[in-house]
Amino acid sequence: LPLAVKDYYIDIAILAGIYIILALGLNVVVGFTGLLNLGFAAFYAIGAYSNALLTTKLGLGFWGALPLTVFFAVVSGLLLAFPALRLKGDYLAIVTLGFGEIIRLVLNNWDSVTRGPNGISNIPVPSIFGFELKGLLYYYYLVFGFVLFTVFIVRRVYRSRIGRAWLAIREDETAAEAMGINAKKYKFLAFSFGAFWAGLAGALFASKMQFVSPESFTFMESVFIVCMVILGGLGSIPGVIMGSLI
Repeated sequence: LPLAVKDYYIDIAILAGIYIILALGLNVVVGFTGLLNLGFAAFYAIGAYSNALLTTKLGLGFWGALPLTVFFAVVSGLLLAFPALRLKGDYLAIVTLGFGEIIRLVLNNWDSVTRGPNGISNIPVPSIFGFELKGLLYYYYLVFGFVLFTVFIVRRVYRSRIGRAWLAIREDETAAEAMGINAKKYKFLAFSFGAFWAGLAGALFASKMQFVSPESFTFMESVFIVCMVILGGLGSIPGVIMGSLI
């Protein structure tokens, strides 16, 4: 693709790739498990800000910061799951929406760490063996590689025992529990697994833009990601990819 189109379209393709990773993560929670999450941008924000702070304040490179970035996102997913999984349907959606707004407001007001509305700038770009991936062409292939990795892992998990348990919970939680599925455990797993991909997408977004601010992670961003999943078809991996591209 980069050899056939202008930089503008490569830039859009990079952003689409980041959204594919995000939407596949949300698809695990909403599409596979049937838990409506309206605050998914919070995990995206945690990934972006973790990467920004680790690289600018602690001096870690993109690859050194990445494991910690996704770890923080996964932990936040687990923390949200504790109160959220006592609820179902609309009530769960309201709690996740509130969580998303809490994270945005914390990022907006914690000036000493996040620099508030001014955001964090001068985030370093990823490098491989000392070669910085500054050009759009290089970053496109980096994101494309991560998209392939995400699709492969999500497909494998979807077809595993865990994936079948998620689908059983989505279809009928009471029947799934009667068949011996620990619904609470698999819901925790869905939230943390989905948050993992949001953290990864956040790290890619931060290093691509080289700047992050709370305005990038509003409630409408969460709605935007939900729209991608619904447009492509809940639970469908090819559909979610198509929805993100559209």
